Amino acid sequence: MTQDTAVYTRLRDRLSVTPMGAPKGDDFIEILTILFTPEEARLALVLPFIPAPLEDIARTADISVSEARRILDSMADKGLGFLIDYKDQSFGMFVDVVPGIYEFPIMKGTLDIDYDRLKELWRRYHENGWGDGEPLGGPMPLGRVLPVGTALETSQSVLTRDSIEHYIRDASHLSVSNCSCRTTIEGCDRPREVCLGVGIGAKFLAERGIARLINVDEALAIVETAHKAGLVSVSSNSENRVSFICHCCPCCCGQLAVATVHGRYDLRPVGSNVAVLDGESCTACGMCEEICPMKAVTIVDAAIDPDKCIGCGLCVEACPTGAVTLVPRSPAPDIPPTMYEWGRRATEAKGTLEQYMNELTVPSEATDEIADD
Repeated sequence: MTQDTAVYTRLRDRLSVTPMGAPKGDDFIEILTILFTPEEARLALVLPFIPAPLEDIARTADISVSEARRILDSMADKGLGFLIDYKDQSFGMFVDVVPGIYEFPIMKGTLDIDYDRLKELWRRYHENGWGDGEPLGGPMPLGRVLPVGTALETSQSVLTRDSIEHYIRDASHLSVSNCSCRTTIEGCDRPREVCLGVGIGAKFLAERGIARLINVDEALAIVETAHKAGLVSVSSNSENRVSFICHCCPCCCGQLAVATVHGRYDLRPVGSNVAVLDGESCTACGMCEEICPMKAVTIVDAAIDPDKCIGCGLCVEACPTGAVTLVPRSPAPDIPPTMYEWGRRATEAKGTLEQYMNELTVPSEATDEIADD
């Protein structure tokens, strides 16, 4: 094994303890070699997974601050790390496999890399279930479902944490980019430019040419377009603020495909609500069954399987007679307050909490402010 090969293997091993994990085997090592130079891979071995001062990163890597900035700047241009100037100080951090290493280089689409080979390798990753063991966060899913707004209005319990519009109007920055999943998997022809970045991360992605900044009205229009195309709104699994709002299809997008393609409905993202069907009002038109991305509706039986339903509300909006409504899910899903807490709970569930926490820096006041922005 050469020195360069060894650094990529070590990087894969480091990523394996994160919430999303990293699969063993040559394919993932090749993905890393396509995306990271050996120099970048060596810095990635010491980059924290939450923002840390650039001076601390340079000290840990035993390089100068200017050298750390140069390497991290190159990584940031590819979406492999963050370099953020905040209140007269520079912060850097690594990214997870998802969201991050998988999505951002594909979203950018203009890097000097072999995109055809990269997509082929990611397609294999998708086909094999998105990683080792419990994929996409395992028992603590990466995302949670935010229902269609008109469907939410019919719910018996309308909470701020369920409202897409709330998170969009509350965001400091908003961006949109192409869906990396549909770009890579190409399993359908539904809209691609529908992936929303929320907060300071959106600003970063736009500055690096990975996304473009948009305003509130544009974001709401994109959500409406996505819902009309039968796409599901899936945000980060955090209650206080969300960092992204994806619009997912069951054929290409890993968060839904973990159930629809790989049969792991226990690992699917869910919302706070579940759809129910009133048999007396139902005319058996079949529109709810047709639009359901999870195949949870059986119109012959006039029933919706709560163990498959994700609470997206697409069926509610499609029903012409009002026979389908959303009701609170019981038990209510466990929604961590922040993505930092999500990472802690997800790694605890998969048995790598101690290793993962060793890869983090202790959150500082500035780190908390960046996360909240």
